[in-house]
Amino acid sequence: MVSFYRLAILCVIAIIFGVFMFFAVIWEPYCFFVKPYYSNDLSTLITSDIYTVGSSNSSSDSKDLIVMLVPSISSELIRRLELIDVNFDDNFSTNLLLLLGNDPYRFSLQYLTKRIKRKVLFLNVGVLFNLFPSGFDPCRTQTSYRVRGKWNYLMMIRFWFKHLFELPQLKNYEYIMRLDDDSKMTGHWINAFDEMRRRKAVYFANNVDIDIEEQLPGTMKLKQVTYEYLKQNHIEPKQPQVLRDAFGNNTVRNYYNNFEIIKMKFFRRKEIRHWIESIDSTNGIFHYRWGDAILRYLTFAIFAKSRQVLHRPDYNLSYCHKCP
Repeated sequence: MVSFYRLAILCVIAIIFGVFMFFAVIWEPYCFFVKPYYSNDLSTLITSDIYTVGSSNSSSDSKDLIVMLVPSISSELIRRLELIDVNFDDNFSTNLLLLLGNDPYRFSLQYLTKRIKRKVLFLNVGVLFNLFPSGFDPCRTQTSYRVRGKWNYLMMIRFWFKHLFELPQLKNYEYIMRLDDDSKMTGHWINAFDEMRRRKAVYFANNVDIDIEEQLPGTMKLKQVTYEYLKQNHIEPKQPQVLRDAFGNNTVRNYYNNFEIIKMKFFRRKEIRHWIESIDSTNGIFHYRWGDAILRYLTFAIFAKSRQVLHRPDYNLSYCHKCP
């Protein structure tokens, strides 16, 4: 009799576990574990402040900032950050901001801070990776592009395309350099911020690359969306030939923006905010994986003159992405 009851209890537990796994795997965690947000008011969601850990090796009031979005603090990440200190000719005057999805162990942050010569700042932006456009249903919508979770990679795209320019914590910065956590400065760099000011540039671009329709179905839908937007809003692109060249038969050009430097004021202009919101409202990022790289390329083709865009290869700045 005792064995029968134990068997019954085990069966009940197995059924409960099976139901749990069904919701977790089949129905997706956004419907079971996490409540999605739909508000666009970041000031009510990102309530944490930028912070430092321990005593800083330097102190800077620079209007420039180097930004990385990092999943965790690792020894490899620290080695890449040390290369910035070694190779970037700014006398450690530019602060480094690490954007985190959670609050890591304090001793990891302290160890990192001790190894880096420039001032290191931290900000938790994890809530943004559960923030969806109004009217979008993350529970019932399927994704064809899954990396580190159902929506994580696409949320990253949306962050760099839209949310970066809305963060109230960054409102006082003029120029922001983005580096991905798997990027390296592998040789001597001039102070690219100074060069942008000297040239009155709004963007420092990386190599030109392409996204391919065959690999990312729906990529070419962006051509019709772009030209309809220009027509509806009576916009003449600043670089019409660059815009025409952006779209091939089955490809869209992009700036390989695991490195880029952005003039923040440019992206806060009314007409560019309208463009960003319009693209975001199509949900093309979530349905077709429209990347921030191709969206960045189109943004500058439409709104920036050629002389306002600098190109890393023209300056022979040594750099690599996903290299050992």
